[in-house]
Amino acid sequence: MSLTLYRAASPVDAHALEGLLARLMREQQDRYPGAYPAFTPDAAAAYIAAGYAPRLGTDPHLVAVLAVDRAPVGCLVGEVVTRAVGRPATVCFVEWFYVEPAARGQGIGRALVRAGLRALAELGVTHVECQSAPGDRQWERRGWHETARRYVAPFADVARWVDLEELDNAAR
Repeated sequence: MSLTLYRAASPVDAHALEGLLARLMREQQDRYPGAYPAFTPDAAAAYIAAGYAPRLGTDPHLVAVLAVDRAPVGCLVGEVVTRAVGRPATVCFVEWFYVEPAARGQGIGRALVRAGLRALAELGVTHVECQSAPGDRQWERRGWHETARRYVAPFADVARWVDLEELDNAAR
């Protein structure tokens, strides 16, 4: 039986975090091939991890927790943000949450969330938000409530829609 350690990520974890993010992105693209935006998982993970690296361990608004069993097997990364308008004003937006497939079913995800919640409680955060790919209902199954939907369309399609709507309005 192995002992899994849950701890805040530090700058030395940037490469491990990059690897976990790349595996998450590959898994998501395989499961939801039409998800937007399209990207190369390794390049996207390298870019994202490079942005986090100087903030790990120093920025209290970046909550990054790792599950480590000899090597990192899971991560939770979120940003604490304060809205200009709306309530609650301060929330944590979970950007990345992942447990390696071989480590799933052992409570690692729940332990990562508990570790993240401890950090958030110290910051006075009362709500957590996340987003998921269309068709991914894991949050809904866990009792989360949908609050918004995002839509995307190519520029040319938007331009055609505007032109068609103008023609329709002119005909009235």
